[in-house]
Amino acid sequence: MTRKRVVDFLLALIGGVIALMGYFYVEDWYGWIVVVIGMVLSIVFLILMIQDGTLGPESPVGLADKQNIPPTGTLTEIVLLNDEDQPLTSWTLYGKTGLVIGRDDRENQVHINLSNSAYASTVEVEHAVLNYAAGCWYIEDLSSKNGVSVQKTDKRKYKLGSGQPCRLSVGDILYIGLVRLMVR
Repeated sequence: MTRKRVVDFLLALIGGVIALMGYFYVEDWYGWIVVVIGMVLSIVFLILMIQDGTLGPESPVGLADKQNIPPTGTLTEIVLLNDEDQPLTSWTLYGKTGLVIGRDDRENQVHINLSNSAYASTVEVEHAVLNYAAGCWYIEDLSSKNGVSVQKTDKRKYKLGSGQPCRLSVGDILYIGLVRLMVR
């Protein structure tokens, strides 16, 4: 239970106690006013508690959204790999909907800049694009000379044609020219 839910529950409980005290201990017509006020407090804070989902189990996705944490199994970053499969640098995907992969040549800026990689000469200025649609990430070749390939976790490798997006999964390896990027 979150702190807000606990506070809502305690305030609803206090409203109930106020209503009971008004009913049993306050005489005359003032007692009914105290009972009504206590009941209104209880009902308002019980409704707030229910709206926060206290009576049902929290879904992992709902909890992740509230805490700004991506849900389990969601792609969160692209990692540049060296020849020994060691990570060199990474770019976060969380909170983004599209990223251009290429080389920054000062005239145009890319989101994933591969100009400092070992095989930067095989990467074009605007080589590929990552797009987020319908809850999934896709990569698409932007008519590059050296192409884009995706190696899936089952070791099958696919060469993408221009204008043919490929859905990405955790563990996929992207080949941007000769530069390798891992999706995690």
